[in-house]
Amino acid sequence: MGLRRIDDEISLKEAMQKKAAELRMKEMKAKASVKNLTKERLSELAKKHGVLLALNPELKEDVAYLQKKYGIPSSRIIKEQIDEESVLSKRFNRVDHEKLGMLAYQRVLLRKDEIGAGLIPLSEVFELINTGQLKSTIDINDAAKAMEKLEKNGVIESIEQVRSGAVMVQFFPIEYTQDEQQIIELVKEKGEGVISLEAVIDELGWTQSRALKSLQSLEDSGVAKYTESILKGKQWFFPSI
Repeated sequence: MGLRRIDDEISLKEAMQKKAAELRMKEMKAKASVKNLTKERLSELAKKHGVLLALNPELKEDVAYLQKKYGIPSSRIIKEQIDEESVLSKRFNRVDHEKLGMLAYQRVLLRKDEIGAGLIPLSEVFELINTGQLKSTIDINDAAKAMEKLEKNGVIESIEQVRSGAVMVQFFPIEYTQDEQQIIELVKEKGEGVISLEAVIDELGWTQSRALKSLQSLEDSGVAKYTESILKGKQWFFPSI
């Protein structure tokens, strides 16, 4: 075995160990987030995302109150924290797609600030759950089946294929105005994941202030990211579309 090959194998091993450590850290943070769930955070999740984490028995009364207040269906009340081990059948080593879907849902929920509005590609959903004991055991088809289960049970909003061919999963309700919805549809139609202020004005026949207000709202909610350059002017990127 040559020295170059030895160096390559050492580098690969170190990279794998680093990745494994990062995944363990993310999992620990996720568990800590659930354990330290406060009444305020519970209320925020219910109000903004229409979901409740009923994992802390001390907050049982608060869960019941918030469910009634925001009209949250029972399908969006998470009563069990799903881990990788519970996804696999111990007897047959088969994948429980319903639990796999809930594992993905919980991981998306706990990374809400990072992910944004919860509209993400199926490929990214797969990356979130293809970890630890599930790595190399599940594939993208398992992720698709898991999302179909969630949609059928009314846990997530929708699954759809955009013009680019990518399959997108909408985890949480998008409570936007009709203007914001029109911009999202326009971005999907163009299939480029980016749109300029001028394009919104020209395509929808809006005033500059109307277009800018809706784009800034989408930016504030995490759906779009803003950039500006001398050549292209003001543009908004939609990473998940």
